[in-house]
Order: sequence, then C-alpha cells, then structure tokens
Amino acid sequence: MPLKYRLVKRKDMSKDAAAGAELYFAQTSITKKVDLNRICARISKYSTASRGDILLVLDGFITVMNESLADGESVHLGDFGSFRMVAGSKGATTEEEFKTSLFNRAHIVFYPGTMLMNLVRDASFEKWVLPGTTPPEGEDDRPVIE
Repeated sequence: MPLKYRLVKRKDMSKDAAAGAELYFAQTSITKKVDLNRICARISKYSTASRGDILLVLDGFITVMNESLADGESVHLGDFGSFRMVAGSKGATTEEEFKTSLFNRAHIVFYPGTMLMNLVRDASFEKWVLPGTTPPEGEDDRPVIE
C-alpha cells in the first residue's frame, strides 16, 4: 500500500532563492494509529495464538526490552532491527572535572534491519486530500481518505 502524501507550500530555503520565494514540498501523513490491542488481534489471524496470548508475550517483551536497554544492552530483533540507548554529554577540561550531570538526556535509537530497509526501498506514494477539504482545481482525481 502506498504512503499517503499532500503538498504544502513552504519558504524556499535554497542558497540562491529569491526573497519570499516559496516551493511545494511533499509531506507524508499518517492515516491511522494502530494500538497494541489491534496489533495483537492482527497477529492472531496469522497464528494459532489468541489475542490474549500475543498480548501476554508482547507485554513480557516490552518489560525485558526496558530492562535490557536500562542495563546498557542493545536489543537485536533479527531482520526487524535493533534498539539501543545512547546519551552524549557536555565536555570537561579534565577527567576529574567530568560529572554525570554533564550528560544530555538519554534517548533510544532504532536501527532498522533488512526487512524494514527493503520496505523503505520499495515504498510508493499516493497523493491524497484531507477529509472534509476540497482538492485544488484540476486535481479532482486524488483519493479521499476517510
């Protein structure tokens, strides 16, 4: 299924742009949110496990993943990808002057594996109109997402 996008007009930030120049840029849009319960229900269609069994396993996975990341481990999920926690810091002139308070806020980094990289490589796009809006003149062929 193609990614949905719409066009938005923004200031032209290119080096040689004229003052006040604007360009149209594509902006991909999320059409729906899928929560954990819905994911479990979908997975149960492809297996003999019930939605509750899958929810139990995923809940356990999330707990173990949190523990692993908090312990400084990277979590590898095969072709799906891997997660790790990282944090940079401000500098100190000497080792003795360095304090843990110089750390920036930690964050989690996700590195997609081959399965997701293939998805990105093969992505297609489809122009769409926000529900309740009218497409610009001459662009009535765009699908409306509801």
